[in-house]
Amino acid sequence: MITKINQRLGVLRRIREFLDLNTRCVLCTSLVLPLFDYGDTIWGDKNNSVLMNSLQVRENKAAKIILNQQPRYSSTKALEELKCTTLATRKLNHRCTFIYKCMNGLIDFDFELAKNEDVHGHNTRQRRDLHLPRAKTNKGKQRPTYQASIDFNNLKHEIKNATSLYNFKKLLKRRCVYEV
Repeated sequence: MITKINQRLGVLRRIREFLDLNTRCVLCTSLVLPLFDYGDTIWGDKNNSVLMNSLQVRENKAAKIILNQQPRYSSTKALEELKCTTLATRKLNHRCTFIYKCMNGLIDFDFELAKNEDVHGHNTRQRRDLHLPRAKTNKGKQRPTYQASIDFNNLKHEIKNATSLYNFKKLLKRRCVYEV
């Protein structure tokens, strides 16, 4: 995946002189961004800091190429100018959206998700949160359902109880804009 991203960034770097800013943004969004998003719901749960740092470096390079800046230009400034969300935020949004779709029957994927109130009858503050799957080892905590359930439980109740997928995504995006 890193190789594919580098190849596409290389092509974009070679032709950036001939394209305006808007065209560079569109090309990067259509050619490079899908590679970042591909499978992040699954492989992004591994808490692999080496992989995530490597992907973040590629996103930083993409921002500099889009803005036609030198390699030593500040990555933070480049991402701010383009108003890009970080890869970690995008990964969080994708996981939470996936859980929302599973819980509301929008996709048929059997994760055996259950709320705490379905598992036990105690009236606790977390009764409406998702029941975390049993994980005896660290490998169990790397399953997609485990981290996604934690992320979903950390959302505000108004976001979790959104009436439609559109409203859920809108509230989730607004949350990420203000907290990140």
